[in-house]
Amino acid sequence: ILLLFSSCKSTKISSNKGAIKTISAKKIIKKHKSVSFDAATLDAKLKVEYSDNKGEKRNRHTFTVRLRMQKDSVIWMKGSKVIPGFKVKITPSTLSYYSFLTKEYFVGDYSLIEKMLGTKISFSQIQSVLFGESILDLKKQKYHADIENRFYKLTPKNQDKLYQIFFFLHPDNFKLKSQILEINEQNKTVQIEYDTYVSLDMEFFPKKIVINATDGDKYTKIKIDCRSLTLNKQISMPFKIPTSYKRIKI
Repeated sequence: ILLLFSSCKSTKISSNKGAIKTISAKKIIKKHKSVSFDAATLDAKLKVEYSDNKGEKRNRHTFTVRLRMQKDSVIWMKGSKVIPGFKVKITPSTLSYYSFLTKEYFVGDYSLIEKMLGTKISFSQIQSVLFGESILDLKKQKYHADIENRFYKLTPKNQDKLYQIFFFLHPDNFKLKSQILEINEQNKTVQIEYDTYVSLDMEFFPKKIVINATDGDKYTKIKIDCRSLTLNKQISMPFKIPTSYKRIKI
């Protein structure tokens, strides 16, 4: 579902050449929260690659996506190949979508996204994924802290009965390297990787995001490459579904 290189810098967050200091889980979480994305608005250009093996054949699509966000309120996207392809508007309660190509639309809850990823998801979690932040509130439970493959690893002391979750953080600025969700007894996994970040106006924003969702032998993969980004500017998010379009039912 991101950057004006003349005005911002792409940063390989962790070279991990030096020794990594052992610190408590509480301190890791505090440092991660201190670098939370705090801009009120963003306007970004993305290259998005989507692939899956659901249905009779493998699907692969590449889009140019304009992403605009008002923090904690609205996520808006416009995707295109050569001509406009679709628009998406996500709020804390609804997902709205329409396609210029198929002349179809969807308005409802998050079932469309959940069907694509194979797991439940909320607005705050979608926003956290795009910001490179943990999809859970880390302060709501206690964690074990370890060092694994030269990254800090956080594991809940009491894992949920339905799923297991793990967080890996860069040791030099405490942004996420990856977060992994494994759903017990269903052979489902969602893994989100963050390799590089962009530094702009005292904010760190993911340069590249790779989402891998597996459900048995089925998979969904989404690669997001940020191309340009502006922050805290006035933005518009036009969204009007043509009356002639056909509604999609999930």
